[in-house]
Amino acid sequence: MKRKITAVSLAAFLVLPQLTPTTASAEDISKHWAATEMNYLIQKDILKGDQYGNYLPKENVTRAQFATFIVRALDLPLVTTPANYKDVKDGQWFYDSINIASYYGIIKGDTTGKFNPNANITREEMAVMIKRAMDYLGITSTSSSVTFSDQSKIAPWAVSSIQQVASVGIIEGNPDRSFAPKANATRAEASVILYRLLNPNDVGIKIETTSYSHQFSDVVSRQAKNSPKVDGAGKFTATDALVAYYLNPSNFKLGTPEYYQFLKLSTPVKNLSENVVNEKILYGKGILAGTANSFINAGNTHQINEIYLISHALHETDLGRSPLANGIEVGLDINGNPEMVTDENASSLHSIKKTYNLFGIGAIDSNPNKYGSERAYKEGWFSVDEAIMGGAKFVKEKYIGVGQDTLYEMRWNPSNPTVHQYATHVMWALIQAQDIAEYYEIIDAQNSVQLVFDVPVYAGQPASSPLPAGPNQYAVLTEWQGAEGVMTTSGVNFRTYPKTGIDSNIISKLEKGTKISVLGSNGGWYKVRVNGTEGWVSFEYVELTNVLKVSDMAEYAIKTLNVRSEPNTSSSKIDSVKANSLVVGVKDSNGNFVKENNWYKVIVNGKTGWVSGDYVSEVTSESK
Repeated sequence: MKRKITAVSLAAFLVLPQLTPTTASAEDISKHWAATEMNYLIQKDILKGDQYGNYLPKENVTRAQFATFIVRALDLPLVTTPANYKDVKDGQWFYDSINIASYYGIIKGDTTGKFNPNANITREEMAVMIKRAMDYLGITSTSSSVTFSDQSKIAPWAVSSIQQVASVGIIEGNPDRSFAPKANATRAEASVILYRLLNPNDVGIKIETTSYSHQFSDVVSRQAKNSPKVDGAGKFTATDALVAYYLNPSNFKLGTPEYYQFLKLSTPVKNLSENVVNEKILYGKGILAGTANSFINAGNTHQINEIYLISHALHETDLGRSPLANGIEVGLDINGNPEMVTDENASSLHSIKKTYNLFGIGAIDSNPNKYGSERAYKEGWFSVDEAIMGGAKFVKEKYIGVGQDTLYEMRWNPSNPTVHQYATHVMWALIQAQDIAEYYEIIDAQNSVQLVFDVPVYAGQPASSPLPAGPNQYAVLTEWQGAEGVMTTSGVNFRTYPKTGIDSNIISKLEKGTKISVLGSNGGWYKVRVNGTEGWVSFEYVELTNVLKVSDMAEYAIKTLNVRSEPNTSSSKIDSVKANSLVVGVKDSNGNFVKENNWYKVIVNGKTGWVSGDYVSEVTSESK
């Protein structure tokens, strides 16, 4: 279940405090007259709700609260110099904010040395603070022509500030031309004024937030069990902590390239120049060079943002250089099924054509070229233009047109987590978001078109989820847990996590014959313990010494071998292993496999059990 709040027409992006959606939304402000401005401040973490998720637009604002709003809005750094107001003491919730605001000249006390933090702020006091904030931001103004019907009621010390703030439209008078200087300001009124302060050149950005009933922690757990990948090649499985970082919308700030993963993709970019796109984005991009017109046509035909289509295609095709982008031959077998052409099968295939796939559609991680090209044949993508138009049609019909209208939704599907997700790479949405932001800047689109963002909010969503360090990004899978082995080569790098090409993760070098104990695996690497130290080594350099070979079993018409809790067929099944695979066997202190009758004791996915000796054989030397 989800609930949507539509907010804002905003201005050019400002890098301000981190977006921190509340975890509860008891109060719906979407129909309030200041919803646009309040939602903007909420997204910026300037305006916060109470413990129930209420933003209380009608409540008066105190002087301490408004000073705190300005400190957050201007992102003023912490200071060590106290303001020394008589009524502001260390330990009060506003102590740091008052000190900061005083240090930067935003606030001043009265003639008695007090700040009166709990007094409701008046409109004239608010105008003076805003004028000082304008000075901090370098916003210039005049004071010569703005007057109000109750001008005489304005305190002399506030007249100039009110005129200057009003001259740039940040504060306005009432319909009767009065200013009401002594009237208290509500949270809604304060929000409007702060919004105008931060957005002097509003160009039309719109933010929506959609609330989902799924608990954030539950979604992390479900996504982590859905084979999320650390890398784009789909080799390494990610940890829960890495999933949490990329899943949590709170981690990505309004005003950063990463925020574009929330950009709604269902609207083409108006007046997009073919020449500009070809010259500034697609130039030198392999097979995609000069194809701007095809992307623009596809976007208009299927009502999709063309910049997104270009970014997606460049991402999936390695900037137009991948085999799928440059064409792979596929033919039909004797049964009429598409099959990628190889040296071995070429003579047995007919109706061979070169296929193109630019969006990774059907390109399963285990063999993307084969499956992606065969899918392209089925779809009839026999030219780059057909692949662009066909890919756009697929994305619109299967994702954007059915509610997954942002990169984030395509990757994580917050409506139904783990179901119908476009990719497995945890950074899939973020990488393309960065590209889209770059392309928008290159063609200056961010200042000429409306950008609409839809930011998800999960129940119980934390304010942030930290990015784990390298060793904590790679899951330790249980497939080879319990195996023992020896190194087959000298000088092998023993690493803190399974990534080559860097030296900072090297623990030491292992010599040939070094004994290892396997704790788990991931992506063709073992996590091992060597002399009490844990790290990673590649399968390539390890020979396992306690594995059993599962027989073919074709004559028995079975494909898997049951793993039993006890050494007999009447005990419960706890797991299974595939035919022709290897399984870890348990050895005794003498180095012999543990057996009972004709059953071998084994370890499968971290569980200890038994398999029948009729279907396994001992392997004396098996190198992975």
